[in-house]
Amino acid sequence: MGTPTTAETKAGPSQKRKSTMFHNFDGLTRNEGRWLNLWAAFDVTGEYLGTFTLDDLRAKASEAGKWISAVQYRRAGQQIDQAALGQSFNGLPRGTTIFDFTGFCVSPVRDMGGSIEVCNPGEHDFWSVYGFHRDAEEWQIVHDAPLGEIGEALARIVDLTGELIEYRDLSHAYANTRLPDLVDLLAQRILDEIPDQNDPAARVDDADAHPLEELRDLILIALNARRG
Repeated sequence: MGTPTTAETKAGPSQKRKSTMFHNFDGLTRNEGRWLNLWAAFDVTGEYLGTFTLDDLRAKASEAGKWISAVQYRRAGQQIDQAALGQSFNGLPRGTTIFDFTGFCVSPVRDMGGSIEVCNPGEHDFWSVYGFHRDAEEWQIVHDAPLGEIGEALARIVDLTGELIEYRDLSHAYANTRLPDLVDLLAQRILDEIPDQNDPAARVDDADAHPLEELRDLILIALNARRG
């Protein structure tokens, strides 16, 4: 019917972009930092079904498969992650908050009968997180992680503050790393310290038995939970 007008020419790409704003269930992400992503849901007829977090949608999908197969989603803003804000850190004195620190460090520590000291992995009783206090300009204890909690504690600190995480023991230090990078650094150290596969002394569970595998695995679990 002839050459499109300027208005018609602009409308085409705009409509195309609008269609790409929709996501399938498996393309949804849970959070960005301390913020939970909100997703507006629409059924196949275009009817608006409501706005939800990914946690809400997972619960709905466990009861009705349509939330995975027959619903599309569009970004609908963000809300503060109350789970992250609700994290209590057992090393903070009264009046100090997680936002008073400009960097964080995780270390293996052991109880020396009245004092807690940084040690090498394998000698540790638990993992501790230290923070560099902005005003005091010194490292202070933030959190002693109970068994199995260190990965989630570190991930929530990053959720809240956006700060990088260091790792230190008596023989190694990794400065100012993102949590995914720390996972890779720990994995490489584990590989460097276990026997080569061709070594007669090598065992199939050498990597799993390495004392750093606990830390690496727990961080990875926490990161995967946030990737949705």
